[in-house]
Amino acid sequence: MFEWLYLVLISSVFMGVSTIIEKYTLKDEHASVYSSSFALITFILSLIFLPFADFHIPIIDILYIYINALLSTITYLLTARVFKHGNLSISAPVLSSLPMAFIVIISLIALNEKLTLLQYAALAIIIVSSYFIVFKSGKKGIPSFDNKKYAYMLIIISFIMGISTVLMKYIFIEKVNVFTFLILAEFFISMNYLIYMSIRYGGIKEVYGNVKNYKKKIGTISVLTIIYRVTYYFSASLMLISIVAPIRNSIYVIITALFGGIIFKEQGLKRKMFIIVIMLIAVYYISISVG
Repeated sequence: MFEWLYLVLISSVFMGVSTIIEKYTLKDEHASVYSSSFALITFILSLIFLPFADFHIPIIDILYIYINALLSTITYLLTARVFKHGNLSISAPVLSSLPMAFIVIISLIALNEKLTLLQYAALAIIIVSSYFIVFKSGKKGIPSFDNKKYAYMLIIISFIMGISTVLMKYIFIEKVNVFTFLILAEFFISMNYLIYMSIRYGGIKEVYGNVKNYKKKIGTISVLTIIYRVTYYFSASLMLISIVAPIRNSIYVIITALFGGIIFKEQGLKRKMFIIVIMLIAVYYISISVG
């Protein structure tokens, strides 16, 4: 009955570990080259699930998967830039909590997913808490962000993530196999990046050189990514996305904010941890009324 919950917890842990390694890797790599290399290796690894995939699906579903992959390509690139130049203990919690607002609103409109009043209230607490994680006290007590550019990027990324997540759930409602979705999405994402790299940078040669120089780090992140995506996709196929996403993302928050903040010696960690505890309590109340 609660298989989806166990899958969510596994996904959260592996995604958190992957993000911390990614932050460490991005100290030495360019965000665009890294994202392209990572996408290519992840696609290659996804091919191990070919025996379980079923590609006899309507053209319209393939189009939906490509649109989802295009949105993911954009968010991965922007997220890599934020992780490279911003604080992990700020960006990770926000990119886990703020998209929830968009996911709940869009899923309500597009999928008719309705939560209880208690769950909506708990979600509001999570979103407000994310505000206090992002902003710090400035002059005259007015909150101010460390870098407005990245604050705007976080909002844009969160909105795109919301659309992409709900579209993913719709694809599963259309009975598309999880492994089919994984392989096609990773293929489209890697192709999108190769096209982007060919236009802006050195193309496949630069990607190959980056993979060769950082193969252990990128390979490790890709393996972790395959694990957390497969478990997340299965959980999303079994339960409302407006339930799965908040629980998964909030567990991910405490992993990245706590361990990421300690490893990279980021400031204000105690205050952020207090806020994250509040967020996790809110997540509990989101989940208790799930049947």
